[in-house]
Amino acid sequence: MAWPRTLFCRTTLVIATVSVAFQVFALGAIAYFTLVPLGQRAADDFAARLVDVAVEWGALPATGQAALGARAWQAHGVRLAAPDAPPEDFTRLLPYYHFLESALERRTGQPAELRRSLDAAGKEWLWASVPTARGAVLVGFSSARIGVYPPVALALILVVGTAATLLTSAWLARRLTASLRRLSAAACEVGSGDHPAALPEGGPEEVDNCVRSFNRMVSQVQELLAGRTTLLAGISHDLRTPLARLRLGLGMLSETHDPALATQLMRDVDAMNELISRCLELGRGFEEPQQDIDAGGLLLEVVEAARRAGHAVEYRAAEPWTGRLRPLALRRVVANLLDNALRYGEGRPVTVEVDPGPGQVRILDRGPGIPEAEREAVFRPFHRLEPSRSARTGGSGLGLAIVRQLAQANGWRVSLEAREGGGTAAVLQLSA
Repeated sequence: MAWPRTLFCRTTLVIATVSVAFQVFALGAIAYFTLVPLGQRAADDFAARLVDVAVEWGALPATGQAALGARAWQAHGVRLAAPDAPPEDFTRLLPYYHFLESALERRTGQPAELRRSLDAAGKEWLWASVPTARGAVLVGFSSARIGVYPPVALALILVVGTAATLLTSAWLARRLTASLRRLSAAACEVGSGDHPAALPEGGPEEVDNCVRSFNRMVSQVQELLAGRTTLLAGISHDLRTPLARLRLGLGMLSETHDPALATQLMRDVDAMNELISRCLELGRGFEEPQQDIDAGGLLLEVVEAARRAGHAVEYRAAEPWTGRLRPLALRRVVANLLDNALRYGEGRPVTVEVDPGPGQVRILDRGPGIPEAEREAVFRPFHRLEPSRSARTGGSGLGLAIVRQLAQANGWRVSLEAREGGGTAAVLQLSA
């Protein structure tokens, strides 16, 4: 038999199998330690009564036997007379019959075997031959006297319990796997390029966490795709202008050798190269594996590179910091934030603060600041603020967009806050 492949069938089968096995064990233990001893004791007591009545019957004269037979019938439901039909052998389904035969054999010292007969009314009687001093005495009692049928009760409990276990297991497994089925269907939609609606959250904590993570992942994928689309559209748009100028300039260079025109063409080439470089930075940041790195040393290298370029940058770190991160992504995020602070900090010193405890990097400038309503908008590709963050400053409009997308891809958070005393604080949170 092949093992079922679906989680629903496997869960149902495992729960049902364990539950049914426990029921069988419990019923077996109850029967062995409770029902069997009770049945043996009841059979032994009844066997003693049958033997006593038979012995007393055999010791009485014929005139006393009739009175004893009447008393035995009224008190114990026992008959001391020949049956209406010759007793015959029968199949012993109840363990009680075997218990009674064994008890009679122990008390009489001779083999005992129950026989069955039917009276005129069709009522079933059981008979035992009990030896006495004056010969064997046939003692009978109605089979209705037994009154209990433990095997039937055990079988009924097992059947009903198994059915209830299967239904409960199926209901429980379906409830547990419902969220997973929806999650699987939604994942297939994402894989085919669709954008499924957010899955309902709730249920067991583990499944709920999985669904919540999936919803967050779908949202991030949508934002990433939207960002990539915007980047491609923006790059295509921004490349058109320098390409048009290059075409016009090349046509003019064939007629004149103007140094200023050649310089302008080189600037257009540099602008195009910067756009392409920014896109390559973004792609390399996504492909990089995580590594155990000296994060503090990496950040200090970024600061030293800015200092060598002639910028005033202060570095503050309370203690060394190591962690498992993507070094190239971290370098590009911090470098872009630092470049942004230096470009728009109006020439004033910039401070880089590192706090390994919460895993936080803060880049502080004393520029004009960013209005609160624009602090999220500046992370969109090609969004610039006027007048301080205009195209005249030389920015491509992609720096902060790359920062946000790299941060989201690595599970980091980046935000811009107003700095006390004026300026902007760019906060990069690397740990949850």
